[in-house]
Amino acid sequence: MGSVTKNKWLKYLFLKKYAPLAPYLPETQRMSPQAFWTLLRKYRHVIVKPVWGSRGRGVIQVSHLDSDKYAIHYENVKTVIRGRKNIYRYIRNKIGSADYMVQRRITRPTINECPFDMRVIVQRKRKSAGWVVTGKVVKVAGKGYIVSNNTRSKGQLLRFESGIQRSSIKHLSVSALESKINRVSILSAKRLMAFFPEHRIYGLDIATDQQGHVSIIEANLYPAMSHFLKLKDSAMYQRILSYKRG
Repeated sequence: MGSVTKNKWLKYLFLKKYAPLAPYLPETQRMSPQAFWTLLRKYRHVIVKPVWGSRGRGVIQVSHLDSDKYAIHYENVKTVIRGRKNIYRYIRNKIGSADYMVQRRITRPTINECPFDMRVIVQRKRKSAGWVVTGKVVKVAGKGYIVSNNTRSKGQLLRFESGIQRSSIKHLSVSALESKINRVSILSAKRLMAFFPEHRIYGLDIATDQQGHVSIIEANLYPAMSHFLKLKDSAMYQRILSYKRG
């Protein structure tokens, strides 16, 4: 079971097969030449990411610019490459023999021109089947990066409400957006409970687009608490700890 808990592909399939959650999961396939070109033709922008991994390591964004030109965004470096063979060879050289998947890129909203997504903590107490959202933080990618992992990209961490109000989706209702994110996060936890019946905490990486459509990037069974320590929101942090102990 230990290996399954960190396998992003298996968790994606398990969530995607559940009809109420399917609309919130961006199309994803195991990495292969056929899967890569199918999704790139369909969406023009894809994310290539490891099946095993954390903290934004090894994540590559690929964009189709014109008939024979492609843009690669890896860490904080952008590269333009010509030719189908050259682009796929470049990616293969980057990822080696590691197990990867390819996913439709979500066009995330921005804060100061930097994309952001959210970490949502969902928990239940030991003798309860009721799931509760106990923490939520906006993760802003560092300048020039696509990944929002704070350690990797040296980005910002913000409280949910203030983050949305400073962002390119400030025109949306904060309460309605939060309600939707909470509902999708709790639904995800309930679904995952069928796979991991003893588990009591999930850290969901959630993104929205400019219209506020919610997408599940991935589910983590052992989410780091460092986000909430860095946010210096002691009430939220203590709530998470109280559920862990309960």
